[in-house]
Amino acid sequence: MATATQKKSYAARLGVLAVALSLVTACLLGGTMAKYVTEVSGTGSATVAAWSFKANEKTDTFTVDLAKTAYTNINNTGGNKIAPGTEGSFDIKLDASGSDVAVDYTIAFSNLQNKPTNLKFYSDKDKGTEISDLANAFTGTIELKDVGTAVTKTVYWDWTIGADEAANTDDTTDGTNPEAMTFDIKVTGTQKEPVAPAA
Repeated sequence: MATATQKKSYAARLGVLAVALSLVTACLLGGTMAKYVTEVSGTGSATVAAWSFKANEKTDTFTVDLAKTAYTNINNTGGNKIAPGTEGSFDIKLDASGSDVAVDYTIAFSNLQNKPTNLKFYSDKDKGTEISDLANAFTGTIELKDVGTAVTKTVYWDWTIGADEAANTDDTTDGTNPEAMTFDIKVTGTQKEPVAPAA
């Protein structure tokens, strides 16, 4: 039979063994769960490109009166009227100053009412190129490097005096009980689609 001293010795050994096992288990588990951890935070931002486009210094509407753009006046009338033998021009100034993107533009004429039959529009001063497709009178691009420089498109018009009897008849018909000629001009500026740089 074990003595009291031997019992205390066993108990002490068991206590030491339990503590040792606890330490070993803690070390093993602690070593298994340990790892390096770094958290990095960031923020995002973007600067939005500016857009600016005007036609004849306007962003909404402008007016053109052909009679006030005539090179030649009608003799013996109150002025500010057009008739066979008059001609003139008017400018449409496109301005993309302040824009951070290139601009594609179109200038279109539509809804022509009471236009004299022999009145023609041209894209050149010599009247060699008639604008036959008024719905797409001018198209083009203001490249990004050029947005600070206005682009001016000049529209030339000419109501030539009739060269034959048919033309004279048309002119006479247009001048009998005349009504005001009206038309719409639509100038559209659109951001040019970005292109990915070459690889």
